[in-house]
Amino acid sequence: MTELTRRTAICGIGTGSVVALAGCTDEGAPGVGDGGDGSDGGDGGDDGDGGGSGVTDTAVRQAGGALTGPAWDRESRRGFCTLATEADEVRWLFDDAPAEVREFVEATDFSASVLAYVESVGPTTCHDRIAFDDVDVEGGTLAADATVENTAADDEACGEAITFSGALLRVTADPLPDSLRLSVTNGWGETAELTGEDGLVDPDALPGGVRPDGDPPNVPASFECDDEGFQRHPQWYEGGVNWGGGGGAGSDAGGDGPLAIRAVIPDDDPASEPMAIGRGTAFRIELTNVSSREAYVGNQGKYNLELRTEAGWTEIRGGDEGATFGYTDEAIGVRPGETLTWEFEMTESGLVANGPHADVLRVCPDLVPGRYRFVFFGAADVAVAFDYVG
Repeated sequence: MTELTRRTAICGIGTGSVVALAGCTDEGAPGVGDGGDGSDGGDGGDDGDGGGSGVTDTAVRQAGGALTGPAWDRESRRGFCTLATEADEVRWLFDDAPAEVREFVEATDFSASVLAYVESVGPTTCHDRIAFDDVDVEGGTLAADATVENTAADDEACGEAITFSGALLRVTADPLPDSLRLSVTNGWGETAELTGEDGLVDPDALPGGVRPDGDPPNVPASFECDDEGFQRHPQWYEGGVNWGGGGGAGSDAGGDGPLAIRAVIPDDDPASEPMAIGRGTAFRIELTNVSSREAYVGNQGKYNLELRTEAGWTEIRGGDEGATFGYTDEAIGVRPGETLTWEFEMTESGLVANGPHADVLRVCPDLVPGRYRFVFFGAADVAVAFDYVG
């Protein structure tokens, strides 16, 4: 292999991922990868002198677009990056990638190399390639510059469109890095330092809220059902909850975990206060993986719906005598940027119609104004709350 350090690795042209197309475009698009051996530059060798960083080889593969969707907000971020030190860490990202990209990943020997993946964005259809420069390993961290490039020839017309692109950088080094730091410059020349721990989605940009400010509009003494034989759905969690987010299934992570949960209430709801719901309003609960790693949760039916009373948080659903409320024990993968959704209507029937055990569960007694909460015990007991104003 050719030894190199702090080198330029620019190989391959991707087609980009284009939205909001305006103006003219080229006829035809360059293919993904133009390296002589089909791997965007082969072993990444050049005429450099080498150095002491331990980097012995690099190779680049353009992804042909942003493989995450993209799921990040270009107005607040310059891009997204992640580091993979083993094959399983990138499975979620490359399952649906072009064949050439999957082959590049599969050809990576993770005992000797790591993969860095980066996305960014530019203003035209010709801003469709990411170039890497100054690749180095510094104290266990893979460092490099990543820049969106305009690949147009002098006489080539480019469409005016927001274009997302992605690229993979394979680095062979001894010792191998275990963290990532990239200086990412988008197509407007805006630069930011990103790491593999930045996460894919900004929790502050998610729709909805976590819980209302201030005291509830009403705190009933209890929520007792007078129907003979009625039994409450169990509260299958212990202790406190993680408001707004936490870890996945089997995790004790608190609110800073990979999962963010929000209650999303329509803007046209007749309730006048934020995070308040009027009777008959359709709303939803959303659980989003905001990290850069796949997270796992349990059965999506594993939740409690509760009302705050003077006696504490009380489950509002239950069934007649003999009803059982079992759940399957499984692990559901949630990809970075992916959102799980629960749909409800704020009525007695609308809170159970689309949920688990809909044939036996019901709300009893009728709903009263107050503060309600949703607790998903299929993850690390993550919760949101909202007020029902009747």
